[in-house]
Amino acid sequence: MVKITNDLLKENFPNTYLEQVAFEVRFPADLTIKNKIPEFQGIIKDNFNAYNEAFSLKVPFQPDLEKSNLLDYSFLNEKDGLELYLNTYSIFGLRTRKYSNFETFSKIFLENLKLFINMCKINSISRLGIRYVNIIPLEEDKNKSVQLKNNYFNSLIKDEYNYSNSEDQQIYLRYYDKNYEIREQFIFRKTPTNFYNVVIDFDNSYKRLIKIEYDNITEIEKMINDLHDLIKKKFFDIIKDSFLNKLREKKGEHD
Repeated sequence: MVKITNDLLKENFPNTYLEQVAFEVRFPADLTIKNKIPEFQGIIKDNFNAYNEAFSLKVPFQPDLEKSNLLDYSFLNEKDGLELYLNTYSIFGLRTRKYSNFETFSKIFLENLKLFINMCKINSISRLGIRYVNIIPLEEDKNKSVQLKNNYFNSLIKDEYNYSNSEDQQIYLRYYDKNYEIREQFIFRKTPTNFYNVVIDFDNSYKRLIKIEYDNITEIEKMINDLHDLIKKKFFDIIKDSFLNKLREKKGEHD
């Protein structure tokens, strides 16, 4: 088991297996937001210069239903692989598949969240969440993949359920740590390319109502820092020293 220290929690790793990272807030739906989207886009377009919109529900529309109430919007920074998104006027977030580090990503999220909150007069948040999805490739041979899995990770599956003849194994946990809800998935699976991998997926959130004071998101910043520390601690609880060493390898060292 990895020994968790303050230095470890602050460490940035050169070799990560992050597939996607997302930070988001949810708030009571407000249809007046759609009138402010052009202004918001005008402010952020230097950094998010591509724009997409799509219907959030792929169902036949009734004649009397206002279609624009069901739109999802995304603002893209294609160079850095960043996407700001607004869904059904009740979810605002930032996601990426090209994660650099927590400090940079959280700063971009908070800067744009502050702009959005002030422009759209958001006065409360019902959920604040951050999600980290790791995908670790293993081998094509199942026995070698199982050996790597056991060498890299502490098992979350009890021995009596850890069937060797099973192609896929999955455990899903949902629990609370103080004010935070933790959703944790550990998946061992065979992919369509016939290789095996492990998925470690953390989706942590603060679900109590957060009151927003004008131009002040200090409380949100603190909660994001707490959620991030909590995810790192849970992640280090799962991995072993052998996998920690892989995270510290510079890319290409053992290619």
